[in-house]
Formats: sequence, C-alpha cells, structure tokens
Amino acid sequence: MGKAALIMVIGFSTALMMIGSNISKVSNESLNNYLGYYKNSFAHNIAAAGTNMAARALWADPAWRAGFGPKSWMGGYYRSTVKDVGINQVSIVTTAEFMDHTSVVAVLLQPSSFSRFGYYSVVEGSIFWITGDTVWGPFHTQDNIRVAGNPVFMQRATALKGIIKNNKTDKPKFLGGFESGVNVSMPANLDPLKNAAANGGRLFNGPDSLYLEFQANGQVKWRVGAGASWNTDNLSSFAPNGAIYMNGGNVHVKGCVNGRVTVGAGGTQGNKQQGNIIIDDDITYYVHPKKGSDDLLGLVADNNIVLADNDNTRGDVKIRASMFSRTGGFTAENYGSRPVEGSIELIGGIQHNKRGAVGTFSGTPPKRVSGYLKNYQYDERLMYDAPPYFPTTGNYEIVSWFE
Repeated sequence: MGKAALIMVIGFSTALMMIGSNISKVSNESLNNYLGYYKNSFAHNIAAAGTNMAARALWADPAWRAGFGPKSWMGGYYRSTVKDVGINQVSIVTTAEFMDHTSVVAVLLQPSSFSRFGYYSVVEGSIFWITGDTVWGPFHTQDNIRVAGNPVFMQRATALKGIIKNNKTDKPKFLGGFESGVNVSMPANLDPLKNAAANGGRLFNGPDSLYLEFQANGQVKWRVGAGASWNTDNLSSFAPNGAIYMNGGNVHVKGCVNGRVTVGAGGTQGNKQQGNIIIDDDITYYVHPKKGSDDLLGLVADNNIVLADNDNTRGDVKIRASMFSRTGGFTAENYGSRPVEGSIELIGGIQHNKRGAVGTFSGTPPKRVSGYLKNYQYDERLMYDAPPYFPTTGNYEIVSWFE
C-alpha cells in the first residue's frame, strides 16, 4: 500500500510539473506575442504619423520634396522620402523603427483635378435645383446652393457659403453628404496647360481660329482659319503629351476621339471674342465610357464653351468630355431664339464660373420655348482619372495607401 501511494504521489508530481511547465511556456509565448504586437503597432503608428506629417508638408507647399529623417517620434524614429513619379504624381514612403521592429507606409498622391467634379460653379446666381433634378458626381459651388423641393445629389456636395431653401419645407437629398465652408477656388490662369502644349504638345497662336475634327482611327484633321486647307495627323504625333492649346483665338471641335487629349483656348484678357471653345457637332469617344473606354477628352476655355447653332446641332447632341470654363460658362448659341431642339447628352462633367443657359421655358406648368433639354451624366472614371494637364485645384488627393 505504501509503495502504491508513493508511486501515485510521484505520478501526480510529474504531471503537475509538466502542466506547470506548459503553463509557463504558454505564458511566455503569450507575453512574447503581446510584446511583438505592441512593437509592431508602435512601429506602424510611427510610420503612419510620419506619412501624415509629410503629406501635411506637401499640402502646405506642393513643391516640397525634402522629406524627413531620421526623426524621433514616440520612442522610435522614422524617415520619409518624397519624390515625383510618373506624370503629375508624388510618392511618400515612410520607414519607421521601434525597438527591433520595422514598418513601412507608402502613399501615392496626385494633384486634385477639377475634372473630378460632376458639377462645379463659382456663381450660381438665382438658379434653383428643383424636384426632379438629379446631380451625378461630386458637386461644389463657391456660392450658395439654392434648392426648391427635393433635388437629389448622388455624391458628396459642398458649398463655400451654404444652402438657401425656397421654402422651409424643402428637403434636398444629399446621398453622399453635404458640407459648407469648403473653398475650392478657380485657378488664376491656364498657364500649366499652355506650357504643356508648348513643351511636348501642340501650341497655336491666334487670332485665327483652330478647327479640330477627331477621327475614330486615332487621327485628327486640323486647320487654322476657316478657309485654310485641312491637315491630317495621328493624334499621338500631333500632340504627344495630349495637350493642345490655342493662344489668343478660339477652337472649334467635333468628331470621335480615340486617345487622351485636352484642348484649351486662351483669350486676350477682357476680349470675350477669344479664348472660347465651340462645339460644332457631336464629340464622342471611339469606345463608350461605360464599356471600358480609355479615351478621355478635356475641353478647357478661358472664356466660354459654346454649343454652336448650325445644321449639325439640330435635334439631339452628344458630348463626351469634361468641360472647364474659367471665366464664363457652358451655353448654347442663340439659346433664346433657336428652335426647340432635342437634348444635350453629356457624359463627363461641367466646371464653370457661372451657369449658362441652353434653352428657355415659359408658362405653368413650364413649357420649353427654345433650345435643349439637359441629359447630363457623370463619367465615373473622372473620380480617379483626368484628361492630360486638366486644371487642378492646387491641392493633392490620395490615389493609393499601402501599409
């Protein structure tokens, strides 16, 4: 009996020792895992903080490329390198160390383009967005946004001044949210596009008008002056970097764009007869924007963008472009006296100084008297892409964030 009891005691002791050893081992591994997680988290937080500080410096000075480091932070340190990559993009790569752990955060940024706005204006005037209006794409105005009834804004809407309602019962629907006090001002000039056209693109000087007829095969027919002979070139060789600019004159456009291009027109200051873009007929893409197209067109005018009054613009008109008017707006020529037309089918966006008219209405209920209906759709690709050298807001936006 005594011998059996001794064996039992020894057995229990051995089992308890093994259990204790396992408990100690698990406890040590848990502590090591906790310490590893703690170190990794700290290293990651330091890298994220360094990236945010570098991004803040870049926002304050878009030309800043000095970077940081090594710089102490939260018991560790980080290095941030800032450099230009690709066309108009900047990378920030931050490497952080905390004790024996390393973390890396890489961010790619690019200038925020006005083309990302489905609609942008400086002056809204007395025009109201009303029940039945649906705005696709990001919306911004430097004015008050005026609403009557229940207009729908599908994505984020912002305004510098705020909202004015026609009645207290009006309930606009901001499905992407609304924010007031946001300032996104127009650029002082179109020099970046003009300079790009002079260096790797195609620059013309007025006062004669430039006529462009884009071809589905990737070519462009062009001439300077209404009575001049037509020239034909491949778009890729006519303006290799995609920037075309008429300085001191107007540009007439039509056709089917196969490629990526921005067409600009700059006028002599104060001369509203120059610096306009005139749309003479349909301007479309070789591949439809909703079918995987890589075609992209920007129309950029120092003054107005005008839909011409001619035989080619009777009835419905198709426009595929992001249209930017720095001091004027998008309008239809003779909108108050031309016949009742069809609709303007726009896939792209409009960014202008002041809303222009494309037709007139009268009576109750309103009946169209002249001009066009509006069928404006947002080209979703413009949320992350932009035509070459399209005007920018002066701020950067994040394209990608890796960590």
